[in-house]
Amino acid sequence: MDIDDLKSLAGPGFDLEAFKEEVPMIGASVEKVEGREVGIEFFPSRPDLFCVEGIARAYRRFSGIDRSPMLERMKVEGPSKITVDVDPGLIGIRPVIGCALVENVKLDQNALISIMNLQEKLHLTIGRKRKKVAIGIHDVSPLVPPFRYRAVHPKEVEFVPLQKQGDWDLERILRYHEKGKDYAWVLDNLDRYPVIMDSQDQVLSFPPIINGELTKVTEDTENIFIDCTGLDVRAVSQCVNIISSQLLERGGLLRSVKVVRPKGSEWEALGLSGGLWPDFRWKERVLDLGLTRRWLGKDISPEEASEALFRMGYEGMVSEGSLLRCQSPPWRGDILHQTDIIEDVAIGYGYGRFEGVGSRVQTTGRERAIRTLSSMVRESLIGMGYLEIMTLSLTNEDAQFRMMGRAERTLPKVQNPISVEHTMLRVSAVPSILQVLRSNKHRDLPQNLFEVADVQVGNLDRKVLGVVSVDTKASFTEVKGKVQRLLQDLQVVFDVAPADLGCYIRGRAASITVHKDVLGKRQKYDGPFPELSGTEGIPLGHMGELHPSLIAEMELASPASAFELDLDLLLSVREHFLVH
Repeated sequence: MDIDDLKSLAGPGFDLEAFKEEVPMIGASVEKVEGREVGIEFFPSRPDLFCVEGIARAYRRFSGIDRSPMLERMKVEGPSKITVDVDPGLIGIRPVIGCALVENVKLDQNALISIMNLQEKLHLTIGRKRKKVAIGIHDVSPLVPPFRYRAVHPKEVEFVPLQKQGDWDLERILRYHEKGKDYAWVLDNLDRYPVIMDSQDQVLSFPPIINGELTKVTEDTENIFIDCTGLDVRAVSQCVNIISSQLLERGGLLRSVKVVRPKGSEWEALGLSGGLWPDFRWKERVLDLGLTRRWLGKDISPEEASEALFRMGYEGMVSEGSLLRCQSPPWRGDILHQTDIIEDVAIGYGYGRFEGVGSRVQTTGRERAIRTLSSMVRESLIGMGYLEIMTLSLTNEDAQFRMMGRAERTLPKVQNPISVEHTMLRVSAVPSILQVLRSNKHRDLPQNLFEVADVQVGNLDRKVLGVVSVDTKASFTEVKGKVQRLLQDLQVVFDVAPADLGCYIRGRAASITVHKDVLGKRQKYDGPFPELSGTEGIPLGHMGELHPSLIAEMELASPASAFELDLDLLLSVREHFLVH
């Protein structure tokens, strides 16, 4: 960023040398100062500081340059005359849109560069490369409200995309425009695409790909319309607020935009309803001073806590006994819990003012036993020619139950999942490994994969080992030999009994158990393999030759074998044998 621009925004009293010393205390690293340029890297938890305007605002308060209240300046002045009507067809495409209008903005070349840089940084971070959120900044002067957010067919709409000439339809943009080629993947498998238009069918934006040349922002632009589209209401709102606060620092006046949404259960399930955007309210927070003192290890007074929070941009501090009421800025989307406010108290108070305290307890750290066991398992399997993988813990009922021939259980589900592939936490590691093998079926055989994975048992996490082999020689005999080798390496005695499990060929599957006397004659089995709870002994896992129907569904052209072990139980068994 430009040093002169930073000085102008920070105001009288700014000193570059003091800035370089103090700004790291907010959570930044000054990377370089060369000529008129200064490079700063901020922690990803503070996206409001990804622009020179946000840095200047935060530093003014933190350094004491500016002690004027921000509540009266950083707010919505009132409603605009703009409305945005949302097409019901966007429900399965890109349903969320948030907007704002900022009037009387004063722009120069530095401001334009800052706006573009902030957009791209938010696209990469909060926006997840524009999939979750995409941002449009528009000169509103050539537009005629009301605006419409529509779902259209690829050749239904034409407009001049940014920095191009002539009308392009949406399909051409995706195929030949630089941004279209970069971000076409976001709209994969859709037969209609989102566009934002005014009442005269003039196109503002084709989100999340490109804006129109018509609304290009220049140094002559005074009134700016902001649109943020995406899949998550909270992320969209956070981006609208950050961009709005940036433009307010450039002298703008913020006005709200009315978004008119369709009615229906599908929209309500997404948490979407019509109303005024942006939600630029300062949020009331309540800080527990007793908790703050315990966590920070310092007897901070209400006055000291108030001053610390003021330095971090909070307003309206009121002390009520052991509580401190305050208001956090609308651009601080990172404040979710008491912990975040306490951290701001520590930063505003000054880390240098905390004194070191020697430990009153002499202890020696060591690796957790389950991690030690996991490392031993990895070493044994790698020695047998297996390759370790790591997959997502989120999966779906079809993969975990129907495909594996298991009876479906009642388990916690993901609320409002954005994909049918990720609706629950897994209860078994084998289906995840099979998905990886399916994606790599063109690779040479044998393919031997394993994963040390977390699975869900009731409301608790449990560690399991999943192992799958795809090979022309895969069989029950082969997989039993691998299990015997592994458990021999771990010095664990086990029993094998026939088992009828849906994912294996009948007669070529077995349960792996330990004697119930080993673990004190447990009366109830609460592990990850309830389908084996009727067997003699305690189920340590299962193994077998995978059923041809499962192999066909996963598009594997060769036989496959698998086994799965409960590592938490294996740890208890191993400790019993090694101790006794």
